[in-house]
Amino acid sequence: MRVLNSLLFFLIFFRISSAQNIHFTPEKISELNTVLDNHNSRAFIIYQNGKIINEKYFGKTISKRKDFDEYSPWYWASASKSLCAVLLGIAQQKGFLNVQDPVSKYLGQHWSAMPETQENKIKIIHLLSMDSGLDYISDKNCNAANCLKYKDEPGKVWFYNSDAYYLLHKILEKATNKSLDEFTQQELGNKIKMYGKWVNYKGANIYFSNAKSFLNFGKLILEKGKFEGKFIFNWDDYFTKMLQSSQNINPSYGYLWWLNGKSSITFPGLTQSFKQSLDPFAPKDLCAALGKNGQFLDVVPSENLIIVRFGEAPDANAVPIKFHREMWREIMK
Repeated sequence: MRVLNSLLFFLIFFRISSAQNIHFTPEKISELNTVLDNHNSRAFIIYQNGKIINEKYFGKTISKRKDFDEYSPWYWASASKSLCAVLLGIAQQKGFLNVQDPVSKYLGQHWSAMPETQENKIKIIHLLSMDSGLDYISDKNCNAANCLKYKDEPGKVWFYNSDAYYLLHKILEKATNKSLDEFTQQELGNKIKMYGKWVNYKGANIYFSNAKSFLNFGKLILEKGKFEGKFIFNWDDYFTKMLQSSQNINPSYGYLWWLNGKSSITFPGLTQSFKQSLDPFAPKDLCAALGKNGQFLDVVPSENLIIVRFGEAPDANAVPIKFHREMWREIMK
């Protein structure tokens, strides 16, 4: 409760405006590396104008047996959700599914503990937008059918519900007739040098890769479906909407991506909305794949910039937005 209260205090009383035109001097990069090192980071990459201008590794691997380096795998945590959003867009483009379809079309009836009439109201788009109305209070960390219960009408309430999100993995596998790993490797891994794997880690199915693979995923977003000059997928209406407010309850959330520069935000684990943006220090057009313990993939089109951070928890906050803002405050100095 102390951690939550401190986060609430920080969110309520913190206000600042951001500048534009980011330039990284050697001195600034050195200072940033020190800040990242002092906050339990494992990898910190700055990519701007088509080249890596900083690539730094710190500490030990997950096993603690050797130093962390460019080959070391690390977990994306909930940043994996943003990868899933891209995979769904590709699957739709290839005709495997439609995000306006009801979940029942792919998982059949009785995929939840709800009556059929309520099940049929929930569409894939609701899972992408985190406004499915599925219960987020009882039976946490359970996505079995008996745990998925009705709480609100779809589209009426926003809550960061990871259990509801995991239904998207099942839908992808049913629709494509491939495992999540197979589809990821086929459509992205082999094409953008993204060397990773979906792993059941501490009860969650999340993506692991090295830091440069995380960066390459970011390049795909920055270049709107292209990688090293080659189109991997068309940047169609789905992908445009993916990086726009997906609903008006939490305008800072797209399709499993976090969006900066919006009028208000609701953070994971909270129902309260705050009249501020995701990161008031950062450029307004920043979009981010964010994960537990401060896994950051920040894409800033206006600055032709990508920031990657892997690491352990940078501070005591359950949601590491405070450190994200501290990092951007240093960048914008």
